[in-house]
Amino acid sequence: MMEPTEYPVRVHVEMEGYDTVRYAIVRSDTALTMRVKTDGYRALLYGLRHEEPVIKVALDGDDIHHSVPADDLYDLLKAQMYGVMSVSGNIDSLRVVLAERHHRTYRPRLDHVDFSFADQYGLYGQPVVTPDEVTLYGTEESLAGIEDVFVAKASVKDIKSSGSYQLPLEPVWQSRVDVKPSCREVSVYVPVEPFVEREFRVPIKVLGADTNVELKVYPEEAVLRVWVAQRDLQRTPDFTVAIEYSDVMAHKSDLTPRLTEFPGYVRLRSIEPQTVQCLIIK
Repeated sequence: MMEPTEYPVRVHVEMEGYDTVRYAIVRSDTALTMRVKTDGYRALLYGLRHEEPVIKVALDGDDIHHSVPADDLYDLLKAQMYGVMSVSGNIDSLRVVLAERHHRTYRPRLDHVDFSFADQYGLYGQPVVTPDEVTLYGTEESLAGIEDVFVAKASVKDIKSSGSYQLPLEPVWQSRVDVKPSCREVSVYVPVEPFVEREFRVPIKVLGADTNVELKVYPEEAVLRVWVAQRDLQRTPDFTVAIEYSDVMAHKSDLTPRLTEFPGYVRLRSIEPQTVQCLIIK
């Protein structure tokens, strides 16, 4: 039993160290037969095991073609089998071929996220999503069935200051065959400012009016109540409130003034009056 003996061992090979999201293995030997030399007692013990030894091979670099020398494989197996004198086989190397998966890029959508603010606070600008693009990798057929990628349904309430929120994506890839995402969550930065209510009186214009016709609007002015960010209180906002000349010509008795132009740093609260009249003076 103590005499050195050589016996075959079936070995399972696992690849690691490569980007499994971006690449797929299209050709590789995952099972190899090697010859292990040890004493008869250990050969018997190893022979009684029903599990195949597993060696993990690291693929370095971004190449799609890899070649692992046989001696490296033998050393990996020898390192995990105590008392083995030598390992040999009939291969010169292990060759691995990777292929880049099909991919498609999406901009994460916030349609299903509800941001609500504390009283007198509001959004100042636009939320910023990081990363601003998410890539899904998979088969061409699977990706063709995915139109959008959404941030998962969430509710962020009583916001009083600017901040970032880590939010998961809706795992649409789980319903598709072999689709993997470049990330599973995004950071959403929400810029927030305190707002103050202010009142402005703005003349009411008639859009599309005939220049040969004199028009008289009653009342002549609209009262706008808006929220203005505190940092912008020193600015003088420009507003345009108007009615449509086509509505006047249609002899509508009640005309609804609309706010057609306003700066992005204000939020409309109300317009008074809600209806006006327009007289055509010939």
